[in-house]
Amino acid sequence: MHAQAAANALPMSGTPETRALVAGQLIRQATGGDVDAFEEVVRRLQRRVYGFAYQHLRDLDEANDLTQEIFVKLFRNLARYDAERPFEPWFWKLAANTTINYRRKRVAPPTDHSPDQAITGAGSLLPAHDPALVDALAQLDPSYRLPILLHYYADLPLEQVAQSLNLTVPAIKSRLHRARALLRNSLAESEEAGPQ
Repeated sequence: MHAQAAANALPMSGTPETRALVAGQLIRQATGGDVDAFEEVVRRLQRRVYGFAYQHLRDLDEANDLTQEIFVKLFRNLARYDAERPFEPWFWKLAANTTINYRRKRVAPPTDHSPDQAITGAGSLLPAHDPALVDALAQLDPSYRLPILLHYYADLPLEQVAQSLNLTVPAIKSRLHRARALLRNSLAESEEAGPQ
């Protein structure tokens, strides 16, 4: 009940500051044992986390599993969250680390889903993306892919991306610049090669 009152009092849409205030309030309640508040946090982050997971794994089922694992880790680590600091950088660092560990444990990349099926599937939570872009993102080194996904897909400001990855803002800007150049080159090459 308290989570719903907090959610109604301060909508999640709006400025990043407002969203951060609401998230912080919900997290404080969840840390105190309010399950409704935790469910509200999950509901608000679920689409972005699933998109983040899918962009890393490119498999619907694996992305669902990873999304669930990220939220389980969040629940288990709530007590470690420092309420004096912003929630989202801490959360996305936890999500990025969970993703890295998940990929290490993963046996083999799936072969039963093509990018076209995964992206345009009827049950997909993600908007349709150009398959060439999805492939180009998948080929990026994680040191370039993570900043791209956190900034453009998770919609985090540069400062929060930097905090999440333990880097400086100039380092993030540099990696984003390099990643965009790599993506541009990869897309140009796939365009030149034509449809296959």
